[in-house]
Amino acid sequence: MKVIFLKDVKGVGKRYEEKDVNDGYAANFLLPQKLAVPATGAAAGAIKNLRESDSKHREAESRKLETEVAKLAGLNVDIKEKANDKGHLFASLTREKISNILKGKGIDIPADCIALEHGLKDTGSHLVPVKIGSKETHFTLTVEAA
Repeated sequence: MKVIFLKDVKGVGKRYEEKDVNDGYAANFLLPQKLAVPATGAAAGAIKNLRESDSKHREAESRKLETEVAKLAGLNVDIKEKANDKGHLFASLTREKISNILKGKGIDIPADCIALEHGLKDTGSHLVPVKIGSKETHFTLTVEAA
């Protein structure tokens, strides 16, 4: 049966992809879970329109993120966090916290674009990498004890 996927299904298909799958798999899993629709008639046309609008939306988001990344070049952000006498932070600075700090400065970068493996746990200056698509930049985050 030919179906159009509404969501990504790991190992099977990606969102808005049209693909042939086994009839039983489609009838018993994909269709009841609303992961896909049959690629026939009006549903196929509606999904095609959704695919086009989704691609336009993604392009607009990508351009917006590129302008936000351009604002980061050479940026130095200073913050104060609670730390002990040795300079270890009581709560690490996670990607989400750093994203919120940047939003407070007027730069809207999603947390998943901040390329830190682990949160920052010490005071001092840190180079924080930001990666969006193929573009990569960094900014300096200076953490002082509060």
